[in-house]
Amino acid sequence: MHIIIAEKPIAGKRIASILSNDDFETTQEKGCTFFSFKKNGDDYILIPLRGHINTADFLEEDHYWSVNGLKQLIDKKIIYKPVEKQIVSLLNTKRDGLKEIIIATDADREGEAIGVEAYNYVVEKNKNLKAKRAYFSALTEKDVNAAFSKLRDIDFNCADSVFAREEIDLLWGAILTRYLSIVSNRMGKQFLSAGRVQTPLLNFIVNRELERINFVPQKYRVIQIVFEKQKIKFEGTHKLGKIFDLEKADDIFKKIKDAKEGQVKSITKTEKILPRPPPFNTTSFLRAANALGIGTNQAMTIAENLYQEGLISYPRTDNTVYPKTIDLKEVLLKINASNEYKKYVQEILKKPLNPSKGEKETTDHPPIYPVGFSNKLSGVQEKIYDLIVRRFLATLSTSAKTENVSVTIDVNGEPFSSTGQTILELGWKEIYYYSQLNEVILPKLEKEEKVSIIDKKLEKKETTPPPHYTEGGLIKLMEEENLGTKSTRPTIIQKLKDRKYIIGTKNVSPTPIAISVCSVLNKHCDVITKPELTASLEKDMDLIAAGKKQKIEVVNENRDILQKVVDILIKEKDAISQELKGGIKEASFIGICPTCGKKLMIRHGRTGKQFVGCEGYPKCTTTYPLPQKKNIKPLNTNCEVCGAPMIEVTGARGRTFQMCLNPKCKTKEEYFAKKEQQKQIKKTKKITKKTKK
Repeated sequence: MHIIIAEKPIAGKRIASILSNDDFETTQEKGCTFFSFKKNGDDYILIPLRGHINTADFLEEDHYWSVNGLKQLIDKKIIYKPVEKQIVSLLNTKRDGLKEIIIATDADREGEAIGVEAYNYVVEKNKNLKAKRAYFSALTEKDVNAAFSKLRDIDFNCADSVFAREEIDLLWGAILTRYLSIVSNRMGKQFLSAGRVQTPLLNFIVNRELERINFVPQKYRVIQIVFEKQKIKFEGTHKLGKIFDLEKADDIFKKIKDAKEGQVKSITKTEKILPRPPPFNTTSFLRAANALGIGTNQAMTIAENLYQEGLISYPRTDNTVYPKTIDLKEVLLKINASNEYKKYVQEILKKPLNPSKGEKETTDHPPIYPVGFSNKLSGVQEKIYDLIVRRFLATLSTSAKTENVSVTIDVNGEPFSSTGQTILELGWKEIYYYSQLNEVILPKLEKEEKVSIIDKKLEKKETTPPPHYTEGGLIKLMEEENLGTKSTRPTIIQKLKDRKYIIGTKNVSPTPIAISVCSVLNKHCDVITKPELTASLEKDMDLIAAGKKQKIEVVNENRDILQKVVDILIKEKDAISQELKGGIKEASFIGICPTCGKKLMIRHGRTGKQFVGCEGYPKCTTTYPLPQKKNIKPLNTNCEVCGAPMIEVTGARGRTFQMCLNPKCKTKEEYFAKKEQQKQIKKTKKITKKTKK
C-alpha cells in the first residue's frame, strides 16, 4: 500500500484523477474524504488535508495572564496540538502495512511543513517506511506525472524553518499581545494584538498617516496657456512647472496676460519603445489585482483555487523568467479555446516565441501563468484569471511604440512647453488593457510659426501629503523590508484588518487605536516596531532551510531577545499602561452627550458590535448605533438639524462619508430612502434572472 498526501481536497481529487487516468474511488471515513486507485498493480490511497494538521501552543499557558508571569511563559515548553483530529484519526488507521508515503502538498516551505506533519503521524508506527516528495508547479497531467516519475527526498530542513517560524511567532505574538491587553485592560474580544511581523508593518502604516496629519502644504502656482491652430486646441505649461516663488509667478502672468499669440521656437520628435511587462511573480500579481480593487488576501485565495483547479501555475513565486522547460506554444493552444483570446494567440503564433524577462530568476517555481482554460468562471475569479492570461499574452506580444513630440512656444519672452503623443503600435497594450496608453494630439507645427492664444490660467495650488499605502504597495514594502514571506504577506495584512488596526484596500489607513499602540511602543520599546529584527529572523529561516542553522538554536535566540524586551516592558509598565489607556480613551471619544453633557464614547457589546454610549452610564442611557466593521472618526461638529455629533465613516474599500449619529435625524431620510431603493432594484434583478432561466 502506498499513501499520498495532498494539501487540499480539490488538489487531491485532481491528482488522483491524473494518476489513475480517472479511474478512482471516493470514500468517506471518519468525517474525511479520501481517494483510492491502482497504479502499476499497486494500491494507492490519496488523503487530502485541509491545511496544517497541528498548531504550536504552550504547555499549561493559561496560568500566565499577568505581566510578571510573562517572563516564565517565554521559557515554557512549546508543544504541537492536533487541530484536524479527524485527519489524524484517518492517518492512524491507514498507516499499518504501508510501503511508502509520498508528500504531494504545495511545492513551497509551507507545503513541506504540512506534509511533514502528516508524515510524522504515519511514520510513528512504521519506522522503516519509505518517504518521498512529489514536487510540481502546476496541476496539469504533464506536470503531475513528471513529478511522480521523478520523486525527491522530503526536505526536513525546509519544514523545520516553518516550524521555527510558528514557534517564534507564537512566542512574540502571545507575549506582546498578552502584555498590551493586560496593561490596557482590553481583555476578551477587544484584546490588543501585536506580533513579530504585523507590528513593524503597522508602524509603517501609522508613520505614513502621521506624515499626512502633520503635513504642511506649500503654496505654488502653475501657469497654463491654451493654444489653437486649425481649430485644434492644445495646452502649454510654463517651463518652470511648479512655481513656489509666488511673486515671480504673478510677474510672469502679468507679462503674458495680454498676449494674443505665441511663437514656436523648437520641435523635438522622438520614438519611444514601451517594452513588454515581465511575467507575474507573487508581488507583481498582487499589486496588479489590488489596482483592480481586489484585496491581496482575496486575490491570493482565488489564485490558489485556480491553481488547484489546474488553470494556473503555482501562485507563490519570486520568479519573473519563464524556464525553458515550459512549452509556451502548448500553453497558447490551450488558451486558444477561448474566443476572447483567440485573435491574440493567433497573432503571437505567427512569429517565433520570445517572452519578456524580469529581473528575478529562481529555480523553485516558474512565474504565474495560465496552464488551462475554463469557461465556467465568473465574478472576481474570472477577473483574476483574465488578468493572469492577459499578462501572459502580453509577455509574448510585441513592444508598444509611440511618437512623442515636445514643443517650446515663446509668449512675450516666456517659454511654454507642450507635449503630444501618437500611438504608432499598440503591441502588448492592446492585450493587457489594464495598462492604458492614451494619445495627446498636437496640430502640425513649424518652427518660428505663430499660434493663437485663446485662454490663460494662473492656477493656485498647494502641495499634497504623501498618499496612503495601498494593499499592493504594502506587499511591495514588505518584500523590500523582508517582512514575512510571499506565503504569509496577504494574511498578515488581513490580520491587521481583522484586529481593526487598519481599514481600506486601495487607501489603507490606521485606526486611532493603531496609532495609539504604535505611539506607545515607539516611545518605550521601539525594537518591537522596527523591521530590522524581523528581517534578521527571516534570514535565520533561510539558514535553517539551507541546513546551516538548527531550529532549536534560532528559537532559543528569540527567547533570549524576548526576555530583554519583556524586562523593558515590565520596567515601563506604569507609563505604558497610563499612556495606552489614555490613547484608547481619546481614540474612543466621539463628542458631547446632548442629554447630560458628559463624553460620548465608542463602546462594544458582548457580541463585539460597536455603538456609541454615554460615559455617564448607568445614570445616562443615551446611546447611538454605529455602522459595523468600519472606521469611525469624530468631526468635532454637531448636526445642524438635530444637534447630535457628526462622524466620518470609512468603509473597507477606503470610501469615506459623513453622517449624523442620530438615526432619527431628518438628514437620514434621504439616505435610508436610497438604501431601500437599492434593495428593491436588487430584488427586481433577481426575479428577472429567475424568470429568464
